[in-house]
Amino acid sequence: MAFVYTLSDLKSRMNSGIQGKKGILLSQDDLANEAVREVGSEVRLRSKRRRQTLSPNLFSGIFEYACPSDLHSFDIIDIPAQAKREDGEFEFVPSEQFRRNPRKGDISIDDFNGVRILLINSEVDDNEQTIDPVTSISSNGLVWEAFGDAENVATDSDRYVKGSGSVEFGISSAGGTTAGIFTNDLDAIDLSDYILSAASIFTYARITDPTNITNYKILIGTDASNNYEYTVTTRNDGTAFAAGQNLLRFDLATPTATNGSPDANNIVYAAMYMTKTAGKISESDYAFNWLTAKKGKYHDVTYYSKYGWKTSTGTYIENATDESDFLVADTDEYDLIVKKARSLAAAEVDLPQSKIKELVDKYESARMNYQNENPSEEKTIISSYYGY
Repeated sequence: MAFVYTLSDLKSRMNSGIQGKKGILLSQDDLANEAVREVGSEVRLRSKRRRQTLSPNLFSGIFEYACPSDLHSFDIIDIPAQAKREDGEFEFVPSEQFRRNPRKGDISIDDFNGVRILLINSEVDDNEQTIDPVTSISSNGLVWEAFGDAENVATDSDRYVKGSGSVEFGISSAGGTTAGIFTNDLDAIDLSDYILSAASIFTYARITDPTNITNYKILIGTDASNNYEYTVTTRNDGTAFAAGQNLLRFDLATPTATNGSPDANNIVYAAMYMTKTAGKISESDYAFNWLTAKKGKYHDVTYYSKYGWKTSTGTYIENATDESDFLVADTDEYDLIVKKARSLAAAEVDLPQSKIKELVDKYESARMNYQNENPSEEKTIISSYYGY
């Protein structure tokens, strides 16, 4: 749909409804933006439905994903598959319930520290290949050793996410720029269906202090000289590294580098480590746990956006800043916004109460008519305190 109504159009129609008193308004632009935001909060406009590809894929057992930055409130419509649907109907639940009582088919939004993440508990068949559980420093002939400035590599049977333990290490006082663990003892794993394709490797990294950590890397290949190198600078959900357990996702389609001539059919070497500043020394309680490759399935996220404007160059924005910015609205939606703007402006320019009431009533009547013809498709939050 090509949007045609601009900020200039809205201000002109608003002014005609308040007897040409636009000069009394403190800011026409601010009031116009307020009107658009208020309508967006009161009505789910069909023109503000958005579809965004879930990045990178939807996985079973991976719960945290990047949330659309323009999501309005909790207004998720669906997580549809791009091909064959394997999940049934998703139910939207509070984030506390999602984590306390995880159930297949639940979705939620978690807000914390000024960020938002999308939570999805899916049952898609994502073709998983476990590389190593990373629950012990040694098992079945496999040994994890210190990489770079790592020291005191050991099994931690108390702090882990999956399995029965994790492999912990400290950072020495050497002053190098890497620290982690590696092994030469993988059991000749065939990852040819995963490497250089739309698949990902996941691991949990326990971080004591994220200060002075530049990124995390994984090397996967034949040996220390022949491997695929991958780098991440955020957690799986797109948020920054933080103290505690961090789920890392390395997308396998585009390596940071290909070192030597690795054989994806014969993976026996893996290294997981942080890149750090030379001054990050003498720390303890870092760890890795779980190392697996997953393909996942292509999915979208459909939702209502909080961005009510679109620039002349095609960028969606929350507030208009230029006369030529377009309203994200069809004709009937534009008329609804005009009525809201007039009712707000009438109160600000101190029109008679009877006139203000007339404009408010016109907006409310138009709002109810629109909602009757365009019922919201957002998911209702279903809260169950007890699980039976």
